[in-house]
Amino acid sequence: MQPNNYPIDSDINQNFHQEAGSLTNLKEQQKVKRLRSRTTVVENRDDEDLVYERIKDSAFKQQRLPAWRPVPTILSLVIVLLIFGIVFIVLGIILLVYSNKIKSVELDYTNCGNVSFCSKTINISETIEGPVFVYYQLNGFFQNSRRYVKSKNIKQLQGDEISDKDDCSPVIYNKDMDLGDKQSLNNTSLSPNDVAIPCGLMAKTFFNDSYAFSINGTELFVNETGIAFGKDRDLFKKNYNMDKQWMDLTNEHFIVWMRPSGLPNPKKLWGRIDQDLESGTQIEVIINNNYNVNFYDGKKKIILSNANKFGGKNKVLGISYIIVGGISLVFAILFPIGYKFQLGKEKYL
Repeated sequence: MQPNNYPIDSDINQNFHQEAGSLTNLKEQQKVKRLRSRTTVVENRDDEDLVYERIKDSAFKQQRLPAWRPVPTILSLVIVLLIFGIVFIVLGIILLVYSNKIKSVELDYTNCGNVSFCSKTINISETIEGPVFVYYQLNGFFQNSRRYVKSKNIKQLQGDEISDKDDCSPVIYNKDMDLGDKQSLNNTSLSPNDVAIPCGLMAKTFFNDSYAFSINGTELFVNETGIAFGKDRDLFKKNYNMDKQWMDLTNEHFIVWMRPSGLPNPKKLWGRIDQDLESGTQIEVIINNNYNVNFYDGKKKIILSNANKFGGKNKVLGISYIIVGGISLVFAILFPIGYKFQLGKEKYL
């Protein structure tokens, strides 16, 4: 007769349940540890591994985020193209209408040549409502070259002493600036071997022509303040050493120049006339002709223009909107035709 094994079996079962319980507790502990690792600072390597595993298994890393995957139909595509086409054409027409309301007049004075002072006359054929903005434009002057734009030192423009002169390369010292007999802001001589303040290609090519306007012998006041962006005016500061500074860094004409243009014919604001210019008015301009454009075969212009809520005169933007809108409408017509044609081909296959 075999011995009774029930007590032994009960012990085994009890041990099995204890081990299972300990495993369950271990899993619970690990779960709690993971939850705590989300809100506590990682203190040891084990916690780092847990956080890494949790991040690696995140919905974002595994691309399990909820997403909307629309299935376009020919009808929805045509509706979208029609909406875009109509909206773009309407915006383009509005921009063209506003642009045509802007009045402007240009004066090319490149033919002044090497004369220091040049007198020109601007005839106002249509009334220009004030304020009238005075711009200068340099045709063919590419101010968006990478080397040109980088050739300046921001800390120096903020009025600080600079240690890294390479930012201004290849124009670093006063002898590189071709200043001639120019003196410092304190009317002292500039040492050729001192670091130029400001330095760089952008500063060296600063546009330094100036203008005086008059009507029938009476001076026409041009406000030359407030022409630069406010953030730019806050950035530029006078250097602490005025004996070494050849240019006033707070000069707004200089600040305007130091914001490079992305277009090949940069047009920059020079001043503002706070009155209307009536039709038939003749404005005499005395030009202090300092800036040489012969070295790059360029042209110089004075532009008088007003502005509106959309800025200055710009027909290109309105025309571009109309063209894009027209293309959208054309495709809104072509897509259904192509779709019907494709269905017809599949019908006979």
